[in-house]
Amino acid sequence: MISAIGRAVVFGMVCFLAVVTEQSASGQPSDSQMTQLLQQMQQQTQSAQRVSADEALDRALKTSSLTTDGRPFHAVLEIGKPGEQYSGRVEVWWQGPQVYKLQITSPKFSQRKVVNGDSVSEKDEGDYYPRWLENFALAILDPIPVIENFRGRSGVVTVGGSTVRSCTSRNDKPGGITDQMTWGEICFGGTEPRLLSVLATNVNITFKDWRRFGDKQIARTVTTEVEGYEAIDGRMTTLEDLANADPAMFAVTEPTPPELRISTVYVSTATEESLIEKAPTIEWPSVREGKTDGYMIVYARTDRTGQVRETAKHNSDQAGLEDFGIQAALKYKFQPFIRGGVPVQMEMPLVLHFTSRIEDPLPILSVEEMQKQIKGCPTMEVAAGAPITTTRVSVNEEGKLTGENNFRPTTAATKMTVLKTLMGCKFLPYSVNGRVTYYHGDVVVARGQQFIPAPNTMTTFGAQ
Repeated sequence: MISAIGRAVVFGMVCFLAVVTEQSASGQPSDSQMTQLLQQMQQQTQSAQRVSADEALDRALKTSSLTTDGRPFHAVLEIGKPGEQYSGRVEVWWQGPQVYKLQITSPKFSQRKVVNGDSVSEKDEGDYYPRWLENFALAILDPIPVIENFRGRSGVVTVGGSTVRSCTSRNDKPGGITDQMTWGEICFGGTEPRLLSVLATNVNITFKDWRRFGDKQIARTVTTEVEGYEAIDGRMTTLEDLANADPAMFAVTEPTPPELRISTVYVSTATEESLIEKAPTIEWPSVREGKTDGYMIVYARTDRTGQVRETAKHNSDQAGLEDFGIQAALKYKFQPFIRGGVPVQMEMPLVLHFTSRIEDPLPILSVEEMQKQIKGCPTMEVAAGAPITTTRVSVNEEGKLTGENNFRPTTAATKMTVLKTLMGCKFLPYSVNGRVTYYHGDVVVARGQQFIPAPNTMTTFGAQ
């Protein structure tokens, strides 16, 4: 899977190309136009600045968080499509950090919560508060809930100028699986900077579509992901000042005791392993390529009884088994985790060991075979000794390019025609014994000529 950073880089290059190709009808910018463009880029680069990760976090909260140095507000976030599994509504009336009212509704869980200092009133309908729904509530009340994991580190972030995306990250498991598995990434954009995304083992929130609210820039679209990276959007349909609110709205006449409230605790691998009550026997299916013995980490979240109720992909030695793994993880049962004498929900990085076998291996097509699969690629002729790269691409059943790897730089042995760029290429589906299949294939690309095809010199490989 291409990372969020990789997607941003590709997007930036595409935008640059769009600017260049718009300069003239012939497809080639004039010298003066190119000079002007380079000057603009230089000015943007010079206006960018590098700041510490701590400063970026503080500035992003001040800009993008409604509750950091914020004024009273009323907000409504509508989630997904009505009637679907991942749908609902989050409504917040906020006077201050210790005085607010929260109303959450969804098909399987609803919560009405009033906080007034140390007094809390909470009424829940449903026995399990899901992570995806909590992410949307956090987007309004606490957009960087894992912020302390990132403070006090030595990283820097680039803000301003032409910065589209700059991130600070943490990974405490570069040498393998560790107990705490403190991992994550927080990304920023723009001069302020705005908060773009928060990603951790237990949190996945993306922000976009910013609009001004007072002296802040607040995202009107919030996205989280569930299970197999399925994106669920929440749209802020209401954001307004909360003026002259009736104090009775925040009154707590009958506080709810802790044992009747729902809270969630992130636990370490050592803690969750000590609490396993029932671990399922997993019969792993075969795979078509890659490792047959290894580990995967699944995000798992339990209810207050210790039953796993929600899982999502996190990290795996074998991507082909991830979907199977997250379903298997739902069969785990733990002893209830007790905090302050009260059972709470748990969330954890659940480590699964898999053993599998290779069956029906994926086809790998040669350079010659791939020429029959490629459609609409610009090509160029290179002389003997010219630098070229053989690249292995991956294509899914619909003919969509899903990745590139295994780059092998070399030089052309003889005069030959190669791909000028993979940008804009289309691929044909590939069948084995009458069944369309995912496949890999090798293509040769001219090195140093990846992005802008020269006009009037383009030919194409393959079917038209």
